[in-house]
Amino acid sequence: MPSNSTGWFWHALSRETGRLGHLYSPGAQRGPWPWFPFALDNGAFSAWTEKTNFFDEEKWAIIERRWHQLIVWTQVKPQKPLWAIVPDVPGNAERTLERWEQYVGQLGDIPPALAVQDGMTPATVRALRVQPAVIAVGGTKKWKWETVSTWAREFPRVHLLRCCSPERLYELEELGVESCDGTGWARGDRKQTRGLENFVRIHAKPVDFPLWPHNCRQPRKSERGPLGEQQESFA
Repeated sequence: MPSNSTGWFWHALSRETGRLGHLYSPGAQRGPWPWFPFALDNGAFSAWTEKTNFFDEEKWAIIERRWHQLIVWTQVKPQKPLWAIVPDVPGNAERTLERWEQYVGQLGDIPPALAVQDGMTPATVRALRVQPAVIAVGGTKKWKWETVSTWAREFPRVHLLRCCSPERLYELEELGVESCDGTGWARGDRKQTRGLENFVRIHAKPVDFPLWPHNCRQPRKSERGPLGEQQESFA
């Protein structure tokens, strides 16, 4: 899931391979398009400083409003998200579990994903009152890569957060990880972008989607609604 990247290159590559999707952050939602299966992020990562393990609650208060708007946005779209990551506190298992109880009921019929953090185990997850549909492996970088194989072995649906290494894609495929996301695939590093393209072409599973009535052009600001969605227009 090359997060929030919907330029023509990604549309073409997705339609040709059937192996791309999106993880939309609050405020960055667009489309959706049937050849881009999508899931929902909660934006909490941008309020976290990994080096000091500090979480900015004031910043989260602003992000939270956009997250609620993102959930409403999905309710008016015919194409539904694969799942949504329930608000968490990156790097803090205890507070993430508290927020799971606080927010999981606000997703409606969207399958909930739990962003597991350092110190959590499969037993921790299985003890929850509401079980997640998807495990999203987060936390610190070292812990994430050390434990992803365990999560993939213990749960049928696993997503890895923050992966921009082409070589890692093959590793995750072997482990049976369903998906991963990253914002770095489209930041100008040709080695990264080419590596991703090679991977999805090798593992292509194309699906024939009709172009009509879908529109790949992004709406102009004047065409966007209050939640960022494209306004319908008729000739």
